[in-house]
Amino acid sequence: MDILILSVFALVVVLSFMEDYMPSWQKMLILITIGIALICISAFKPMTTADAVNYERYFYFHDDIIIEAMTEPTYRYLSRLYLSMGFGVIAMFLTYALIAVSIKLALLWKLTPFVFTAMVVYVGIYYPLHDVVQIRSGVSAAFLLWSIIPLQKGRYLWATVLFLIATLFHYSSLAFLPILLVGNMEIGKYWKWILAVSPPICLLLYIAGFGAFSLVPGNAIEGKLDFYKEIGTNAENYVPYKQITFLAEFVTLYIFLYFYDTIHRHCCYAPILVKMLALEMGYFTLFADIEVLGMRLHDLFGLFNAFSYACLLYIIRPQYAVRIGLAAFSLVHYIFRMVNELYFP
Repeated sequence: MDILILSVFALVVVLSFMEDYMPSWQKMLILITIGIALICISAFKPMTTADAVNYERYFYFHDDIIIEAMTEPTYRYLSRLYLSMGFGVIAMFLTYALIAVSIKLALLWKLTPFVFTAMVVYVGIYYPLHDVVQIRSGVSAAFLLWSIIPLQKGRYLWATVLFLIATLFHYSSLAFLPILLVGNMEIGKYWKWILAVSPPICLLLYIAGFGAFSLVPGNAIEGKLDFYKEIGTNAENYVPYKQITFLAEFVTLYIFLYFYDTIHRHCCYAPILVKMLALEMGYFTLFADIEVLGMRLHDLFGLFNAFSYACLLYIIRPQYAVRIGLAAFSLVHYIFRMVNELYFP
């Protein structure tokens, strides 16, 4: 499976250097073909893949009281439906892949003219994480990214509907609420100061030993929180400022703030993207006391990074340097994850 994903990744890297010279119809045709390949890889992955066995257990024993506390209603009701129709867990994998991958590729096509550059980050980092392993988070992330379109236009009702749908697929989507409330507010001088100092403050709180886990309302997601508490506590190897993704987001945030006006001229979603960067970094550090929860909250919003990093093409010259950097960054991240799963499962 890794060979298949790396093959798609290599193709997307090549396409990222060619996309400025390709007609739209050709890009669309290639995008659809790649999307079909990604859906098939996700749906028919080996059952040895991380989390696959857990999802199989959730599927066949969805009425178990413990599993019911750990899974969202969409997964339980779909499991019940597919089992009544005689289908197996592959039907669930296919359904989630069809929803998540299709929406994500359609959104990247709509949100950025550099769709293959954004896909370098998506395929190299977030597709294996979301759409192969954490499939419920993968669907949630798709609906959350979708919600920024009506949010930017001030259509709050439609944005809220998409947010609620995302929550039904994974409860961690509740962490998106601050963006839903203030995401489309224009970034002036005071907002820039708030966003600039937030990551260092969160880091200082982390170093001081502050943990925000106790601040999470646990009534609606008590089972999930107990599960995270059991499988993840403070880990010596989980140091946020030593994570490559955190460092990349840190640098990108300050680049966005410095060149904000230029980026905003080209991308109307810049206010949301900048706040999103600061928020996910905050979750990564403030919830570090529960390792798995901190990483899950951070990774849930990683799809936004694919969009954000593509915006660097508006301000950095030559553009091929950005594309080379994103390809190298994503490849290193993928290889590190692959080696980690092979030798440190």
